[in-house]
Amino acid sequence: MQGPLALAILQAVALVSIAQAALAQEYPSRPVRMVVPLAPGGGTDIAARVTGQKLTERWGQQIIVDNRPGAGGTIGAEIVARAAPDGYTLLVSSPSAVVVNPWLVKKLPYGPADFVPVVMLAPTYYVLIAHPSVPAKSVRELIEVARKQSGKLVLASGGLGAPSDLMGEMFKNLAKIDAVTVQYKGGGQAIADVLGGQASMMFADMIAATPYIGPGRVRLLAVATTKRMPQFPDVPTLIESGVAYDAIGWSGAFAPARTPAAVLTRLNDALRSILKLPDVQAKLASDGTAFGPNTPESLRAFIKSELAKYENAVRISGRRLD
Repeated sequence: MQGPLALAILQAVALVSIAQAALAQEYPSRPVRMVVPLAPGGGTDIAARVTGQKLTERWGQQIIVDNRPGAGGTIGAEIVARAAPDGYTLLVSSPSAVVVNPWLVKKLPYGPADFVPVVMLAPTYYVLIAHPSVPAKSVRELIEVARKQSGKLVLASGGLGAPSDLMGEMFKNLAKIDAVTVQYKGGGQAIADVLGGQASMMFADMIAATPYIGPGRVRLLAVATTKRMPQFPDVPTLIESGVAYDAIGWSGAFAPARTPAAVLTRLNDALRSILKLPDVQAKLASDGTAFGPNTPESLRAFIKSELAKYENAVRISGRRLD
C-alpha cells in the first residue's frame, strides 16, 4: 500500500497510540468501581477489598467494591459487560460469571467475548470442612456417615453452579453418597451456616474458611489440591483420602471488551505490583505468580482453557440455570 492512503493510515495509528498513552497517564481521574457478583465474605470479595484498598492508597482515587450477588453471578457480570469500556467499571469474579455461566445459564445476557482479562489476583484453594456435630474426623469417615444417614447430611454451596457447588456434586458422585445440597448467595453465607450447624459440610475457599477452622468451630477434613497445603501440612488431600478429584479456582479482575490497551496495562502493572506486597500475600495466600506472566495477553489462553474445563464440569454435575 502506497501513497496518500497509506500515509493517512499511519497517521491514524499514530494518533490512536498518542491518545491511548495520554489516557493511561490520566487514568484514573475519578473513582473506580469493582463489581463483585457475589455476596460479601467469600474469597473473591476479600481479594477485591484487599487489592482495592491498596489501589486507593496508590492512586488517591476511591476504589468502590460493589457487591451484586444473584443469578449465579449473572447480575453483576452483566453490569460490567454493559459498562463503558473506559476502565472505571471492573469485574472481580470467581470462575462462575466468566467461564461457568456460558455453559450453565440457558439465556445468558452476555458472553465470554464481552470481557477482557486484566489480572488474576489469587488462586482459590478449596478445603472440605464439616461442622463438629458430624461424627467424622476424616473423609473416609464422612463417607461412611453419609451412607448410613443417606439424604440427611446438608452440603452447603456458594450458589448454583459456583465452583464450590460443582465440587460438591463431583464429590457426591465419586464418593457415591446422597446429601442434600443447599445453595447460598455466596461462600460467606454458606460458611456461616456450616459454622452455625445449619449445614453439615461444604467445599469452601481456604482464605474465607481458615479463620473458622479449630476446636468447636469447623473441622478441616481435606484439601482439594493435588498436594498438601503448607498451611495445613497434616491435612490430607481428597486423592489421599480415596476420592480421585482435585480442583482449584481463582479470583480475577476483568474489564469490558474494547477497554483501551493502555488502561489495561496500567491496571495490570499496578495490581501485579500490589500482589508482591507481603501483607497482601499474607491475606490472599498468593503473590500472583500462579498464573505465569499474568498479563492480559497471557491470560486470554488461560481463560480459553478454563472454559473447556468448566464445560465438562457443568455437564457432569447436571446443573442448569434457566
